[in-house]
Amino acid sequence: MPTEFQYDLFLSHTAKDKAVVRPLAERLRADGLKVWFDEWVLKPGDSIPAKIEDGLEHSRVLVLCMSANAFGSDWAQLEAGTFRFRDPLNKERRFIPLQTANN
Repeated sequence: MPTEFQYDLFLSHTAKDKAVVRPLAERLRADGLKVWFDEWVLKPGDSIPAKIEDGLEHSRVLVLCMSANAFGSDWAQLEAGTFRFRDPLNKERRFIPLQTANN
């Protein structure tokens, strides 16, 4: 695990919640945090799984934006599962579930 992280947090969410999550990402960035947010990191032609894995590996914390939509999202479940696999009991406090409202 890296001792220095490129990102303070990885913002995991489903595309269906983008309107709710985007303002959160902007607020966190305005507060000085380095946020891995797909719209800011992913570029056309990127390997999405590779970029996500890199983002997870280089983020201090995963914030899982939980909603009814997220529970149906394969990507959100994969991202959360990857973090929980690395620290199943969350002893390092690197996994933060955050309940978000659906629009």
